[in-house]
Amino acid sequence: MGVVVTQTMENYMANENDLQKDLSALRADIGALTETVGKLVSEAGKAQVAIRKTMKRGAKNAAGVGEEMWDEVVHLGHDTADAARDAGRAGMSSLVNEIKRNPLRAVVVVLCVGVIVRMFGQR
Repeated sequence: MGVVVTQTMENYMANENDLQKDLSALRADIGALTETVGKLVSEAGKAQVAIRKTMKRGAKNAAGVGEEMWDEVVHLGHDTADAARDAGRAGMSSLVNEIKRNPLRAVVVVLCVGVIVRMFGQR
């Protein structure tokens, strides 16, 4: 009977030592896992900051492009207005020259236009 108790005690002690080793390994694994999760959280924060900076830079670039496009539209509008004004002046100058060269024809054309406008105006 003494041999059985001794073997049981030895088995108990061996099992307790194995359990202590397993618990120590488990604690080490949990510590390593906690450290890894901390690093991942830190990297995710850095990535978020980098994405935010990139988004801000993109928004500023888009605003700059929009301003450049607007400036170009304004410039083209001014050029178009200048061209229309020049064409109007050239047309008016040509009309004045034509009237000076042939005043009777100008009076007849104006008279005909007046008659046509009056005819359509009465309907």
